[in-house]
Formats: sequence, structure tokens, C-alpha cells
Amino acid sequence: MNILEQVAEKIIEEQEKIIGPIAFEQAKKVSGLSVDSQKHEVKIEGDQKEILQKLVEQYQHLFGRASVEVCRDAVKDLIKQAPSDKIPSLIL
Repeated sequence: MNILEQVAEKIIEEQEKIIGPIAFEQAKKVSGLSVDSQKHEVKIEGDQKEILQKLVEQYQHLFGRASVEVCRDAVKDLIKQAPSDKIPSLIL
């Protein structure tokens, strides 16, 4: 799993702590993101930055700005290891 897939996985895990299994349901709606909720594995197929952006927006659409802050806080350490041009501005 590459660093951006780890970022997506961490976002989903943190959302799950707050909203439960709905976090996985919402993540599965994001095109280009494959989520195995049993194994907690995430695969990104396509434009990684765009898919991460859509994942955060999916949670934001349902739960507002607070969910973006949860995402941002969840990945603050991981994104330091990722190329900055691959990280959506919503979570920087």
C-alpha cells in the first residue's frame, strides 16, 4: 500500500471512530477507491489526489466542516511523507 492509500485508509478509520460503519459506506461511493472494510484495506485506482479530495468531500457533504477537520487531523503526520503535489488542499 502506497503512502496515499495509507492516507485514505487513515481518513476512513478516523471517520469510523466517529460515525461507525457509515464511514465505509461513504468511502465505497467514491469512484476510483476500493475499500475492503473487513481487512481495512484501501486501493486507489486513478488520479490519487482527485480521489482523496472526493473522499474528504464525501464526508464533508454529509457531516460538514467538522469532518474535514477530522480528516486533516488524522493524516497530519502521514502527509509529511507524501509528495505535496499529490495532497488535496482540503487536508493540507
